[in-house]
Amino acid sequence: MVTNLPAEAIAKLNKYSEAKTTEEKIRALEEFLSSVPKHKGTEKLRLWATRRLSELREEVERERARRSGGGRPGMFVEKAGAGQVVLIGPTNSGKSSIVARLTNAKVTISPLPYGTQAPVPGMMTYLDVQLQLVDTPPLINPDGSVNSRVVALARNADVIALVIGLDSPEPRRDLDVSLRALEDRGVAYSLEKGFVRVERRTQGGIAFTYRGTPRFTEEEARRLLNSYRVYNALVEVSGPATLDDLEEAIFSAKVYKPAFVIFNKADLPSAESRAREAASALPKDVQWVLASAVTGVGLSSVGPVAYRLLNIKRIYTKKPGQPPSPEPLVVSADATVREIAERISPSLARSMKYAKIWGRGAKYGGQRVGPDYVPQDGDILEIR
Repeated sequence: MVTNLPAEAIAKLNKYSEAKTTEEKIRALEEFLSSVPKHKGTEKLRLWATRRLSELREEVERERARRSGGGRPGMFVEKAGAGQVVLIGPTNSGKSSIVARLTNAKVTISPLPYGTQAPVPGMMTYLDVQLQLVDTPPLINPDGSVNSRVVALARNADVIALVIGLDSPEPRRDLDVSLRALEDRGVAYSLEKGFVRVERRTQGGIAFTYRGTPRFTEEEARRLLNSYRVYNALVEVSGPATLDDLEEAIFSAKVYKPAFVIFNKADLPSAESRAREAASALPKDVQWVLASAVTGVGLSSVGPVAYRLLNIKRIYTKKPGQPPSPEPLVVSADATVREIAERISPSLARSMKYAKIWGRGAKYGGQRVGPDYVPQDGDILEIR
């Protein structure tokens, strides 16, 4: 149900969107909650605002604690390598053990619950690129609440790996609770159900891009956007998105993060059948792997799945008459020759006339291609 907000509440919501500091955002949300009417149509919006207000207040308290020299360990992890894969999940699901198996990270592995208190990054080699895996504290706190700092790590990640332990009495419940925690806090993990991203702009009107067929018309979308005083924006629509998805994108800054599930402890009896039962409700675009951090079985699938979800490719550049570089240039999977040249040097992109390629993307070795050509993963590229 699309929320029909009074003008005052919309003004307060726009004030939140325009706020620059955490304190300004807190004041704007407090004013918004005091002005929005309480009825079923605004229930979801009020829930989002209440949760976001709680997160912002927690941010302020953490910053005060940091300045006074106290508080918990920091949670931000600077990205490294070709992409960041954040492992999240319930306590004792085996996140730390998986990161220890696949990387050089010095993690704390404990049979006791809630042993991991801060994120620990490590580097994993897949093909000839480095992927960053990040171990995290449990997603669900001892009191049953959601750890908002872990959700923040997930929002910042390139890919989410949700780890579910098959020694749990209810793996299906653990999976459902974890996925709901992400979705309720503005992290979409699947495009199959529909997703909308709204990028506000200062001019140019409202433009749409589509990856799927939405359940609304552009006229309906423009009318809704204008009701929130959004007149210039890029609206990216994926899957069978609804007007509710569009409205949520306007006020909640929801993000999409590709995700997959690791069912850990495959060495236990009936592990595969329990994993299949738990995974039966997953959307088709959320892949799962069965693995064991103890024996190592199945962990070889983590690299290929993460690499595919990162949507990247390796390009080996070379100069005329010389061998290709042993180190690949990692770019977006749909990057053109011109965009690759821009990554190397803006002046090279301006002066280039054509390029030669070798590899899967070439009909023959040394094929001559133009600036708009899209090489494939592993191709060798010589820019002229």
